[in-house]
Amino acid sequence: MEGLILAHDGTLRLNDTAAADVISCLRHKVVFEDGVTLRSVFSLFSTYPETLRLNPFLQGACDDAAACKDSGCTTEEFTHLELYRQLEMTGAPGTPEMNIHTLVRGINDTGRHELRFFRLDILLDMPLLLGQMRHVLFGDRTSELYCNTTFSLFEVIEGIAWELSFQGGSLTCSLRR
Repeated sequence: MEGLILAHDGTLRLNDTAAADVISCLRHKVVFEDGVTLRSVFSLFSTYPETLRLNPFLQGACDDAAACKDSGCTTEEFTHLELYRQLEMTGAPGTPEMNIHTLVRGINDTGRHELRFFRLDILLDMPLLLGQMRHVLFGDRTSELYCNTTFSLFEVIEGIAWELSFQGGSLTCSLRR
């Protein structure tokens, strides 16, 4: 698989050459350069505006990010943000079902935390890392399995767009997986 690198400034390099056509790069495995933050992803959207057509929530999120200050948008609540996958097998006894979710969570010593109640103005400059696949079997979260995985550029964009679509949620509403 060809190597696609997301730089901290939001540009993409495919095999050490600047990527001009982002749409043709969506299928490629992506690796984050050191220093990538959530703001880097918004810079990607700015550098490659055609990516905004991939999800209806992206333009609104970009507008919200543009209203934030230019730097220092961090929180001490998390050490970093992590994009990861969660594979859940449900439905037993009966018809088993497999679901794969791409999620972004804030990480600290106590675990993974939802971002929906945290504003972009404290998340944009948090380090963003690619995580592992978390396997949960029949809802038994006591015996989780973590595996290495890869992400395509499309999966990174869609996972972040999915997470950002919940920004500003009500504190009384807590949908759980």
